[in-house]
Amino acid sequence: MTKTTIELLDSIQHKSLRIDTTLVDVPHNHINAANVSVTELATLNHEYPIFITKNPHTGKFLFSAILGIHSGQNLYIQEGKWKANYLPLDVLRKPFQAMLEKEDSFSGGRIAIDVSSPVIGTQKGELLFDDEGKPTAYLQRIQNTFGQLMGSIKATEDVLDGLYKHDLLEAVTLEFDLGNDNVEKMNGLYAINKKVLSSLTGVALEECHKAGLLEVCHLVMSSGAHVQKLIQWAREVSSS
Repeated sequence: MTKTTIELLDSIQHKSLRIDTTLVDVPHNHINAANVSVTELATLNHEYPIFITKNPHTGKFLFSAILGIHSGQNLYIQEGKWKANYLPLDVLRKPFQAMLEKEDSFSGGRIAIDVSSPVIGTQKGELLFDDEGKPTAYLQRIQNTFGQLMGSIKATEDVLDGLYKHDLLEAVTLEFDLGNDNVEKMNGLYAINKKVLSSLTGVALEECHKAGLLEVCHLVMSSGAHVQKLIQWAREVSSS
């Protein structure tokens, strides 16, 4: 298991640290799904298959960009590069994380850093603080990333609650035919129930429209086209 050492970001203690943003094939990116916010869907759906999953600890629904078929597999990392123009914010923010002042309260908190991450060094990469101890442009981008993540939490939860309320979610199992009689399955996923969506009328249809649920449904459904891309990549990996 990779050791994780989390420290609250400090302008004195971490003044000389640099982040090598060119390194993507690192342990914290070896994931087969990344949580995404509702505000990212319009961009992410052009490059990633988006499904709904459940937080195993809280049972709450989440939007997830599927990156690989099995745990620890990220098919978007190829030859040391990330094969997409846009990265989910939850990927971009690493090796940083938010340390909240109160559990389930996102009104305050501080940024922490995993100093054991291989992207961290002192010779190459982006500095976090300038000579006066102020955040560099890079760290300001990280701060903005957390601002976007925290600021979209309620909107994301409201949309997911709305989809559930209107029975627009259905459990699905993805089957990946990798050839040579090798079929892998992904469970624990939810997709948009197209039959229920097409049958919405009256007050329910108006509620979904006003809440932005219809747009979200179409964004999620259109992203499904990228599943075939994952299958192709997985086949290339299994045959290499």
